[in-house]
Amino acid sequence: MNDDRSQAYTLEGFIGSILLLTAILFAFQSVVILPTTSGSVSLDIQEQLRTSANDIMVISADNGDLSCQVRYWNESGEEYFAGARSADQGYGVDPPPNVTACDADGTQFGDMLNETFGEQEQEYSIIVSYRNNSTTEEVTMVSRGSPNAPAVTATYTVTLYDDQHILGPNCHPCDSNLSEAHENWDYPIPEADEFEDSPIYNVVVIRVVIW
Repeated sequence: MNDDRSQAYTLEGFIGSILLLTAILFAFQSVVILPTTSGSVSLDIQEQLRTSANDIMVISADNGDLSCQVRYWNESGEEYFAGARSADQGYGVDPPPNVTACDADGTQFGDMLNETFGEQEQEYSIIVSYRNNSTTEEVTMVSRGSPNAPAVTATYTVTLYDDQHILGPNCHPCDSNLSEAHENWDYPIPEADEFEDSPIYNVVVIRVVIW
């Protein structure tokens, strides 16, 4: 009788071990690796985000959209982009607007960013850097907060020229060229010293940060 009971206990323990092992294996197979999980999957996703941002900027630069967005400045004397919320936040959580002063159909830069990242719940910010004498300064175009996950950065360089104008919402284009806009309309980007004897006004870097 005791031997039968011992065999039963042994069999129960063996079956319990199998069930526990099966549950552990099932749990391991059910783990979903999210974009924020460290590892090769995360790196792949980050590279996809970077490639998408680069593609958007290349397409926008070919259409002249990036230059238009950089020159779309507030004419009221406030130091931020036309239609933006403030100098610190730029357009805030909103994408850059369509600039019809540059093209009758409007620029597509903001729409492409929103369709690619915004609708997929990926956050992004846009910062414009420029030369000011011997230093580099920047102005915010879009600010959606601070990254809460590993961030990806993509950059694109845009050349501004002396004969270009700012593109406020009430002018097509404004009479003021970039130099006059810098003096009279608080346009932040000055003529870079190294380009004083050339048709180039300044070179800016548009930086898109995605997370």
